[in-house]
Amino acid sequence: MIEAKRVDENVCDEILMEFEDYLYNVSLKHSDFSEFSPEKSSVDEFFYETMNTSKYRNLWKVVEILLLLSHGLATVEKGFSINKKVEVENMKELSYVSQRLVCGYINTAGDSIHNIKIANIMRTYVSNARQKYMKYLEDQKLLLSRNKK
Repeated sequence: MIEAKRVDENVCDEILMEFEDYLYNVSLKHSDFSEFSPEKSSVDEFFYETMNTSKYRNLWKVVEILLLLSHGLATVEKGFSINKKVEVENMKELSYVSQRLVCGYINTAGDSIHNIKIANIMRTYVSNARQKYMKYLEDQKLLLSRNKK
Protein backbone atom coordinates (compact mmCIF):
# COMPACT_ATOMS: atom_id res chain seq x y z
CA MET A 1 0.00 0.00 0.00
CA ILE A 2 1.17 3.54 -0.74
CA GLU A 3 0.17 6.04 1.89
CA ALA A 4 1.69 9.05 3.58
CA LYS A 5 3.97 9.56 0.56
CA ARG A 6 5.79 6.28 1.25
CA VAL A 7 5.90 2.98 -0.57
CA ASP A 8 5.35 -0.13 1.52
CA GLU A 9 8.03 -2.78 0.95
CA ASN A 10 5.36 -5.38 0.18
CA VAL A 11 4.25 -3.42 -2.89
CA CYS A 12 7.70 -2.78 -4.39
CA ASP A 13 7.75 -5.98 -6.45
CA GLU A 14 4.27 -5.22 -7.80
CA ILE A 15 5.37 -1.72 -8.76
CA LEU A 16 8.43 -3.06 -10.57
CA MET A 17 6.28 -5.55 -12.49
CA GLU A 18 3.78 -2.82 -13.37
CA PHE A 19 6.65 -0.62 -14.55
CA GLU A 20 8.07 -3.38 -16.78
CA ASP A 21 4.63 -4.06 -18.21
CA TYR A 22 4.08 -0.34 -18.77
CA LEU A 23 7.40 0.01 -20.58
CA TYR A 24 6.84 -2.90 -22.94
CA ASN A 25 3.10 -2.67 -23.51
CA VAL A 26 2.45 1.06 -23.41
CA SER A 27 5.51 3.22 -23.90
CA LEU A 28 7.18 1.19 -26.65
CA LYS A 29 4.01 0.40 -28.59
CA HIS A 30 2.23 3.78 -28.57
CA SER A 31 3.23 6.67 -30.77
CA ASP A 32 2.10 9.09 -28.04
CA PHE A 33 5.52 8.78 -26.43
CA SER A 34 7.53 9.64 -29.52
CA GLU A 35 5.17 12.50 -30.38
CA PHE A 36 4.98 13.97 -26.85
CA SER A 37 5.83 17.65 -26.70
CA PRO A 38 6.06 19.51 -23.37
CA GLU A 39 5.03 22.71 -25.18
CA LYS A 40 1.66 21.18 -26.12
CA SER A 41 0.78 19.30 -22.92
CA SER A 42 2.16 18.77 -19.44
CA VAL A 43 3.98 15.66 -18.27
CA ASP A 44 1.58 15.01 -15.40
CA GLU A 45 -1.47 15.05 -17.71
CA PHE A 46 0.32 12.79 -20.18
CA PHE A 47 1.19 10.17 -17.56
CA TYR A 48 -2.25 10.47 -15.98
CA GLU A 49 -3.88 9.60 -19.31
CA THR A 50 -1.58 6.65 -20.04
CA MET A 51 -0.96 5.30 -16.55
CA ASN A 52 -3.99 5.96 -14.34
CA THR A 53 -5.72 2.64 -14.86
CA SER A 54 -6.41 -0.25 -12.53
CA LYS A 55 -3.60 -2.17 -14.23
CA TYR A 56 -0.97 0.43 -13.21
CA ARG A 57 -2.55 1.86 -10.07
CA ASN A 58 0.50 1.33 -7.81
CA LEU A 59 2.89 2.63 -10.44
CA TRP A 60 0.74 5.73 -10.98
CA LYS A 61 0.80 6.48 -7.25
CA VAL A 62 4.61 6.37 -7.25
CA VAL A 63 4.83 8.58 -10.35
CA GLU A 64 2.37 10.99 -8.75
CA ILE A 65 4.60 11.23 -5.67
CA LEU A 66 7.65 11.84 -7.89
CA LEU A 67 5.88 14.56 -9.85
CA LEU A 68 5.02 16.36 -6.62
CA LEU A 69 8.61 16.42 -5.37
CA SER A 70 10.07 19.87 -4.93
CA HIS A 71 12.74 20.96 -7.36
CA GLY A 72 14.43 22.92 -4.64
CA LEU A 73 15.53 26.49 -4.94
CA ALA A 74 16.97 26.32 -8.45
CA THR A 75 14.72 29.09 -9.78
CA VAL A 76 15.50 31.35 -6.84
CA GLU A 77 19.24 30.71 -7.18
CA LYS A 78 19.06 31.49 -10.89
CA GLY A 79 17.33 34.76 -10.03
CA PHE A 80 20.16 35.71 -7.68
CA SER A 81 22.78 35.05 -10.35
CA ILE A 82 20.80 37.16 -12.85
CA ASN A 83 20.62 39.96 -10.26
CA LYS A 84 24.37 39.81 -9.85
CA LYS A 85 24.88 40.07 -13.61
CA VAL A 86 22.65 43.13 -13.98
CA GLU A 87 23.89 44.80 -10.80
CA VAL A 88 25.27 48.30 -11.23
CA GLU A 89 26.48 50.71 -8.58
CA ASN A 90 23.93 53.25 -7.33
CA MET A 91 21.02 51.42 -8.94
CA LYS A 92 17.70 51.86 -7.18
CA GLU A 93 15.24 49.09 -6.37
CA LEU A 94 12.81 50.05 -9.13
CA SER A 95 15.60 49.73 -11.69
CA TYR A 96 16.44 46.24 -10.46
CA VAL A 97 12.80 45.23 -10.70
CA SER A 98 12.53 46.65 -14.22
CA GLN A 99 15.68 44.92 -15.37
CA ARG A 100 14.49 41.60 -13.95
CA LEU A 101 11.19 41.99 -15.80
CA VAL A 102 13.08 42.58 -19.04
CA CYS A 103 15.38 39.59 -18.40
CA GLY A 104 12.37 37.40 -17.65
CA TYR A 105 10.63 38.45 -20.85
CA ILE A 106 13.76 37.80 -22.92
CA ASN A 107 14.05 34.31 -21.42
CA THR A 108 10.44 33.48 -22.27
CA ALA A 109 10.81 34.93 -25.76
CA GLY A 110 13.61 32.58 -26.72
CA ASP A 111 16.73 33.25 -24.65
CA SER A 112 18.05 35.80 -27.10
CA ILE A 113 17.42 39.46 -27.57
CA HIS A 114 17.58 38.85 -31.33
CA ASN A 115 14.48 36.61 -31.21
CA ILE A 116 12.20 39.30 -29.80
CA LYS A 117 9.73 40.77 -32.25
CA ILE A 118 9.26 44.47 -31.58
CA ALA A 119 5.63 45.44 -32.05
CA ASN A 120 4.05 48.89 -32.04
CA ILE A 121 2.52 48.26 -28.63
CA MET A 122 6.00 47.65 -27.22
CA ARG A 123 7.16 50.99 -28.61
CA THR A 124 4.18 52.65 -26.95
CA TYR A 125 5.03 51.02 -23.60
CA VAL A 126 8.64 52.18 -23.87
CA SER A 127 7.54 55.71 -24.66
CA ASN A 128 5.14 55.70 -21.71
CA ALA A 129 7.82 54.25 -19.46
CA ARG A 130 10.19 57.08 -20.37
CA GLN A 131 7.50 59.65 -19.59
CA LYS A 132 6.77 57.98 -16.25
CA TYR A 133 10.48 57.96 -15.45
CA MET A 134 10.81 61.67 -16.18
CA LYS A 135 7.74 62.35 -14.00
CA TYR A 136 9.30 60.24 -11.23
CA LEU A 137 12.52 62.28 -11.40
CA GLU A 138 10.56 65.52 -11.20
CA ASP A 139 8.62 64.23 -8.18
CA GLN A 140 11.85 63.21 -6.48
CA LYS A 141 13.31 66.69 -7.03
CA LEU A 142 10.15 68.26 -5.64
CA LEU A 143 10.30 66.01 -2.57
CA LEU A 144 13.96 66.82 -2.05
CA SER A 145 13.35 70.58 -2.29
CA ARG A 146 10.41 70.33 0.15
CA ASN A 147 12.50 68.35 2.62
CA LYS A 148 15.28 70.96 2.49
CA LYS A 149 12.80 73.72 3.35
